[in-house]
Amino acid sequence: MKSLASNSIVLGLALAGFNAMALETIPAYNVYGTVPFVVDMQNTKDKGGLATDLVAYLNTKLKGKYAIELQTMPRERLNQEVISKPDFKGVVLFLNPMFVGDADKKKFAWTPAIMADKNNVISSLARKIEYVNPDSLKDMNFQAVRGNKYAGLEDRFGKDIKRADVASELQSLKLIANNKADVTIMASTVYSYLMKVNGVPDGLEGKLHVSATPHLKFDRFMFVANERADLAKDLSAVAASMPKDPEWKAVLTKYGLN
Repeated sequence: MKSLASNSIVLGLALAGFNAMALETIPAYNVYGTVPFVVDMQNTKDKGGLATDLVAYLNTKLKGKYAIELQTMPRERLNQEVISKPDFKGVVLFLNPMFVGDADKKKFAWTPAIMADKNNVISSLARKIEYVNPDSLKDMNFQAVRGNKYAGLEDRFGKDIKRADVASELQSLKLIANNKADVTIMASTVYSYLMKVNGVPDGLEGKLHVSATPHLKFDRFMFVANERADLAKDLSAVAASMPKDPEWKAVLTKYGLN
């Protein structure tokens, strides 16, 4: 009897191992290296970031059907090495159809939106700017983040809008708060998290103004290659319930996003 029990345990472990090995590995691509998508600062409970938490959430909701593994990479690498191939493997996180030239959603298979976002126009409380269109920033000192592009403003930089670059969104907020630049633009997800974590410690609280009209409103989605209808269906079923799911809401709350 003891031998049979031992054999049963061994067989059970072997089957569990086989099932784990049988799961299809799905790369999950994230192109955002900034907070809250990637958080690697010390002394923060949010270590890992929103991208890590989304992948963990998906693995839980898909109930062992796939083994989803996060890969964070620069946008250009994603463009050149991944989504340039019509049969690319994996799922791309957090992007919008407009960001990848697929406004009609025919090039890729898209899930329902998983979260809403917008580009905030941020100035100092002492010199408030209410945004209407790019002309609102005429003759302003625009504080940009190195490498970022700003829709509708690129052809104005160096002409009637003065652009200066820094390494991070936090640096740009500090310059705005201290009236060393006039205005910046950043995703509300980034701004909300920075204010949650750095607002008081870095002296930003009570010094910044967010325009009532954003630079741009958009939703964030996930997408896969069109030929992966099965994966798209499974991810879409999860995405459709996310906006009302308490578990996903708790993740967003963790980063100050709702």
